[in-house]
Amino acid sequence: MAVLRSKDGLDIMLDCSCGCCEGIRIRIDKFDENSYSFLSYTNSSFYRGQNESFWSVFKKKIKKIWCIIRNKDYVYSELCLTKSDIAELKEYLADF
Repeated sequence: MAVLRSKDGLDIMLDCSCGCCEGIRIRIDKFDENSYSFLSYTNSSFYRGQNESFWSVFKKKIKKIWCIIRNKDYVYSELCLTKSDIAELKEYLADF
């Protein structure tokens, strides 16, 4: 597990502790009234679905939409954090 902060303190990168190479990146700018923030998801399986046919991809997307319509939760991925990682994330968010 890695929690990485940028030198300017605006970015934080969290990698999953289970070894799946997935993570999130959070950026918060608070310089003026037009502040913004964003969350990026990173994964290690970018090429996994690249050779699928159109209909295969379409079928998967319809399944996801159908879960949402039926008020079911559809989880794309999870991120496992340890207590120390959560504490560092809490500290980062408290700065803003």
